[in-house]
Amino acid sequence: MANFVLIIDSDAERRARFIRKVEPEIAPVDGLITDTCATGDFYAIWAAAEAAPVSHLADDDGASLIWGEAIDGTGRISAGALRTLWRKQDSYPQLVFDGFYAAAVYRPDLGLIVGADVLGMFPVYYYATEDVVLVGSSPELFKHHAAFRTELDTKGLVGILLTMHIVDGHTLLRGVRRLAAGQALVWRPGTSVQEISQYRLPVSNRYFDLPFSAHVDILDRALDDAVARHAPDGKRYSQLLSGGLDSRMLAGYLSEKGISNIAVTLGLRSDIEMKCAIPVARTLGIEHRVVNVAYDRYPACAELQAKWEHVASGFNCIMNWGVYPYLRGLASHVIAGFSLDGAIGTSWIGKAYVPLSHTMSFEAFFSYVNRWGITPAVLKELLRHEVFGDLVEETVARIRTVYESYSELESQRAWCFNLRHRQRFHVGGMAWHLSFGAWPVLPVLDRRVLETGGGMPAASIAERRAQKEVLCQRFPQLAALPLDHNSYDFEPLRPRIRRQVARHLHSQFRRLRFVNNPGKDMKVERRYYFRIFDFNGPGWMAVRREAEPHRDRLTHLFRKDPFEKLLPPPDVRLQFANGIHEASGLKSLVGFLLWSKDHL
Repeated sequence: MANFVLIIDSDAERRARFIRKVEPEIAPVDGLITDTCATGDFYAIWAAAEAAPVSHLADDDGASLIWGEAIDGTGRISAGALRTLWRKQDSYPQLVFDGFYAAAVYRPDLGLIVGADVLGMFPVYYYATEDVVLVGSSPELFKHHAAFRTELDTKGLVGILLTMHIVDGHTLLRGVRRLAAGQALVWRPGTSVQEISQYRLPVSNRYFDLPFSAHVDILDRALDDAVARHAPDGKRYSQLLSGGLDSRMLAGYLSEKGISNIAVTLGLRSDIEMKCAIPVARTLGIEHRVVNVAYDRYPACAELQAKWEHVASGFNCIMNWGVYPYLRGLASHVIAGFSLDGAIGTSWIGKAYVPLSHTMSFEAFFSYVNRWGITPAVLKELLRHEVFGDLVEETVARIRTVYESYSELESQRAWCFNLRHRQRFHVGGMAWHLSFGAWPVLPVLDRRVLETGGGMPAASIAERRAQKEVLCQRFPQLAALPLDHNSYDFEPLRPRIRRQVARHLHSQFRRLRFVNNPGKDMKVERRYYFRIFDFNGPGWMAVRREAEPHRDRLTHLFRKDPFEKLLPPPDVRLQFANGIHEASGLKSLVGFLLWSKDHL
């Protein structure tokens, strides 16, 4: 995406000072093109990859901008068309489109409206006083405005430490909010900024009466149509191809339509995920590239994540900041299956299930969400009560309220919460990183796909049942290939060979849990995510060493003994039953340490 900042400030001299400070810093990484758009009291500046789709106009009547691709029934919306659509509205416009984008329209008489994609994956932050409005894809540059005051938002910190992502729009900076998914930011002259509902996840019982075979057919058609609309033929794409289900399904649709693409798989050739991805590319006859972010890049990636994202999406996926350079030169757009499983085949519905009582509950669901953060009991021990008071209990209560607001059905509550939180931040956050190399094409940001998933019973979409059947029926050759499950189980959905042979190979693979790393006295974990998320590994140890000197900055927030027990110095190796889950909250703490050096 573009990294953008826009300002409305009637004080011309103050506005100019802000722009002069922002301009040299607007590009988070090298190789981006900076551009501006201004009229009257309004000024916007952004930095984006050369081929990024950006449309903008400005004249005496106002300004209109679209960063990305906003797709309606007839195609891509231009900045001019967007402004025309707003003019047709008598009050607050309902401007919702498919695709990955952010958009803004300003008119001196009507004010400002800013929106983004239906799941809010494109980040939009805002800060406002009586006479100043600041909006940006990162809150980092707001500090350069004379009216801005840097203060910690304790609500934001508690939410991030509980869940590893923003809760209820609160960021680490007091007064700075993250625009909620499905909302538009509206400002009228002489009024305060407000968020106006534009889109709600479409939960219903529309398909509940239909047989499973109909669910598979409806889902197949929705995906087929989404791929055609979001990735039209006539251009070359790169595609993130993992060894899992979502990306191979997308690869199948793309190949069937004759769309030219280059497959890119992240990791080492020894990774199980890579061993599963290579046969997919070979079967479809598409070019395949291997991209690995070296451990020595982790500290630089961590600095970028802490500076520009303010730990909004947790701190697990820092290494993704190292991917964008490899996408440059391949294609202008990169297709990714981010969050498709969350929309049409989620395992997260089952996280609300209580097997002993055969019931669904918030308590069960939150317990799993909280596995990626710090438990309330431990967090209460860590935080100084004189600073945070009862914020832990209040935040959990707020999460419950949000969870229960989505639907009367527990399964749909879990479905919505997962999409609007974990999928939006932890998974969808990678779109920010990729966009500086190639523009993300995300078929999950499609209202028909979301309406389809939201209208199906849990029995079809939970545990990816219908999604797996779509792959088996539509692309049986891909269903017969090894499938990565982030474990040592790589059995295909529909193996061609006898099951006994598959199980024998599986048992052999399990014994080869690690491979020797040539030239180094170490062994390499073969499960991709377990390797790159290893808190005791060389990459994360380097990040921990970078963060360690800033520990004393947090003594006024954290109690010393619980802090040192929870996050010991980097020379101490920690023991985990599951290193992905159990280290996640610790990584958020490391990210907060790195963030604190410039803000506390």
